[in-house]
Amino acid sequence: MNEQRTKRTIVVGTDGSPNSHRASAWAIVHAHPGDTVVFVHAWQPGVYGGDMPMAYTIDESGPRALLDEETSRFAVLAADHQVTLEGRLAQGDARAALVGATADLVVVGARGHTGL
Repeated sequence: MNEQRTKRTIVVGTDGSPNSHRASAWAIVHAHPGDTVVFVHAWQPGVYGGDMPMAYTIDESGPRALLDEETSRFAVLAADHQVTLEGRLAQGDARAALVGATADLVVVGARGHTGL
């Protein structure tokens, strides 16, 4: 009997740190061929000054560049494992972005921003 395996979506939180690199590699290596690994990079726009009565433009070019770099970094590994790789920006809290993601599995590394 030849059963079709359901393709899974694996979400990985990424911030460009060595810990998120390890989580990304782990997710790709442990995915099955045909699965999709989605890198999620959450970011918060900076608003400076007290009460800003004027409109401002949110510039996501920095977060987009980081996400594109991470996706490129793991493209060969994903191809070797026959895994589709996608990137998704999420404006706001990283925890909310990961908890709210539609996924079969969520993979995160240790927090990479501090020594804690």
